[in-house]
Amino acid sequence: MKFLLALVMLADLSGQLDLEHAWQVSKGAGVVVGVVDTGVDDGRPALAGAVLPGAEFPELGTGTRDRLGHGTDVAELVVGVAPEAKILPVKLSGNSVEANAAIRWAVDHGARVLNLSLGSSAKGTFDESLRYAAEHDVVVVAAAGNAGTDDGVTAPANGFGVLAVSAVDGSGKFRPDVSVEGPEVALAAPGVEVTSSGRSGTSFAAAIVSGSAALVRAAHPELSAPEVVDLLTSTARDAGPQGRDPQYGHGIVDPARAVTSTPAHDAGAGFVWWLVAGVLGLAGALAALLHRKKKRTDQSLQTRPGGVNAQKTENHSSRGGRGGRVVAGLHRPTGHSRTRQDR
Repeated sequence: MKFLLALVMLADLSGQLDLEHAWQVSKGAGVVVGVVDTGVDDGRPALAGAVLPGAEFPELGTGTRDRLGHGTDVAELVVGVAPEAKILPVKLSGNSVEANAAIRWAVDHGARVLNLSLGSSAKGTFDESLRYAAEHDVVVVAAAGNAGTDDGVTAPANGFGVLAVSAVDGSGKFRPDVSVEGPEVALAAPGVEVTSSGRSGTSFAAAIVSGSAALVRAAHPELSAPEVVDLLTSTARDAGPQGRDPQYGHGIVDPARAVTSTPAHDAGAGFVWWLVAGVLGLAGALAALLHRKKKRTDQSLQTRPGGVNAQKTENHSSRGGRGGRVVAGLHRPTGHSRTRQDR
């Protein structure tokens, strides 16, 4: 039954995004998409032959098996858009240290596009690994975040060089009951009941953009990551107020238009991207050094132990409400940070 639902869902998406037209040019062949999520179930028919060996962070001995279904839904959408792309599953169930390690692992193992359908309210959580991805010319796509939070667009979607994605419904209308908005939003994509399990959220809108990025990278392998981003945003279908806005960003992703357009290749763009990433990397290293020094000073002044924060991984769907589980958290004197999946 789920297989039939997947076929119906993918057929509907194909019509919305004009994928048949896009596939005449590119199906994503040769592009590896890293999916840092709850794991991926490679037993789903839609994913047959598409899933590469992956890794889990931290190592718990469960492999990349997906007990929650979220990462599998994301992967299914990626290959639904780019059927010849490969999925590199990276199962994440830890804190920000593991999250950064997971992203670096995906980059080191060939990911050319990275899908991050997760989030953290802790500022700068993903800075180190996002810089690393930028230095290695990886297109990073992240879910802007689901409705029901006052945090707005949080990490990693608000990070350097990241394509933050909001969600629209099948008619192309922004859904404030599903998606957050903010100046960081770069693109919008379908995200309302788009999975074979009936889920909604910006997680799945991000997956569609990741698949679109894979199509572009296969069609134009000469393009750098920032050039791929520029092509996706410049060919998006404008929606809402004219120009960029906090709900749709540059517009709704249009993979067919992106792969059939003639890109403006700038040989210097990659160098500028690398240079900016390098400068930010040095700034980040300096900030980390100062933070450690301040932390040692703060700890020497404390009269009682600081609190231990829990990072909460939550899953939200239109059918199942909200659930969550607590994993290892950050040790800080005050505050509470959360990592959200199924955004």
